Amino acid sequence: MIKEIFDNPVLTIRHDEDKNYMTVKWKAGCGNILSGEYTGETDIIRDKIRNIAPEKLMVDMSGCSYSITTETGPWYENTLFSMYGDLPPGRVAIILPFNLVMHASFDAVTAHENLDHKTKIQYFKDHEQAADWLKKS
Repeated sequence: MIKEIFDNPVLTIRHDEDKNYMTVKWKAGCGNILSGEYTGETDIIRDKIRNIAPEKLMVDMSGCSYSITTETGPWYENTLFSMYGDLPPGRVAIILPFNLVMHASFDAVTAHENLDHKTKIQYFKDHEQAADWLKKS
């Protein structure tokens, strides 16, 4: 049974109790995911994940952007891994904002992140690929 456990204008969180699977969906137009504007939502996401401790997590950020500015610092200090890497799920699928897919050096960061952590995190550009990867054990 899938339950909606949080909803606001920029974010919806659902939990499939039967599969112990959580989905975090950032809604279209959420803007720059790195802006301090979403600190509250990030805290809510992390609290829900800690409390429910799903085995698998899908985070759909495709409606957002990932804008590197002088205020946010260099891209390598703002990896998405840092938002989810220390939480309970063993597998995390992240559907990336389109502009982040275009960062050529992003692959180097993801390869390093997956070397020394127990949580497997993979990045995707669409929902279907992310769902297929999560279905694997």
